[in-house]
Amino acid sequence: MRELSLHILDLIENAIRAGATTIAVAVEEEPERDLMIISVEDDGPGLAVSPEVATDPFYTTKEGKKTGLGLSLLKFRAEQAGGSFCLTRSDLGGLAVRARLPLSSVDRSPLGDLAATLASVVCTNPEVDLRPRLRVGDRCWEASSAEISGMLPSGGRGSIALARRMKERIKEGLSALQLSE
Repeated sequence: MRELSLHILDLIENAIRAGATTIAVAVEEEPERDLMIISVEDDGPGLAVSPEVATDPFYTTKEGKKTGLGLSLLKFRAEQAGGSFCLTRSDLGGLAVRARLPLSSVDRSPLGDLAATLASVVCTNPEVDLRPRLRVGDRCWEASSAEISGMLPSGGRGSIALARRMKERIKEGLSALQLSE
């Protein structure tokens, strides 16, 4: 079973390839409603095709590529677990992808190593402002890679230093909120 953090990575990579410079990633749990919500929003150009076309397993934006954007895989996972999936316009101006999954479903994929996944993104794309947000019930934690980069000494703002600090911060947030994995 593929971890949800790898689906999140697919969505982030799509946003970067589309030209997004700000990407907000939220993982939220509402235990009283037995619900996990995953959303990835960006400031890119949005969808150039309908949501039905974009979620086709063979739709791609890369020349010569024969596989899709990964949207169909997350949609399948969400629906298989008894949840839902939608593509809408983001408040940031680009695309918003949201998956809602029951927390207690045995068919819900585990979250996986979200900290390492997001750290790898900022390591390879330090120019992108990645904004992770974690919420459990009414407790919330958030960060910004641009803000973290600004707090590092000028000589330490390289991609590896930024990735390490981002990973530490996300792990602190996950631990403080006790987010389900």
